[in-house]
Amino acid sequence: MLKRRTQLRRRTPLHSTIWLRQTAGLVPSPFKKKGKTRAKKAERIYLDHVAALGCACCRRLGLGATPAEIHHPRKGTGMGQRAEHRDAIPLCPEHHRGNTGVHGLGVKRFAAVYGFDEAELTRETQTLLAAYLPPLEVSK
Repeated sequence: MLKRRTQLRRRTPLHSTIWLRQTAGLVPSPFKKKGKTRAKKAERIYLDHVAALGCACCRRLGLGATPAEIHHPRKGTGMGQRAEHRDAIPLCPEHHRGNTGVHGLGVKRFAAVYGFDEAELTRETQTLLAAYLPPLEVSK
């Protein structure tokens, strides 16, 4: 094997993807969102308050306040989508991702085991934080 003493240099510069799109006649997709999607300030504040409540399931069972993660129920959304931030529920890691949690047991079995479902926990969370609820987005 021969060793190179100098780096290889390109004789032709790399073209930007914009130039390639223009020459090929391609148009950007109207369905693609521009930029990163981020929660708006009101939604971020609301999610901080949701997490600060502690686990809704532990609270219902009388176990006290435990550190919580945000759970977005999928009811009423399409495949691979999550609910709006205003429908978020605070759940501890065990009740969220654990074997006895929503994702471990499944939504129907979770409701059967604990006697309450995601919809009740969502209503309870929204009632406790009614002052911080972000405004509803109007679909076009």
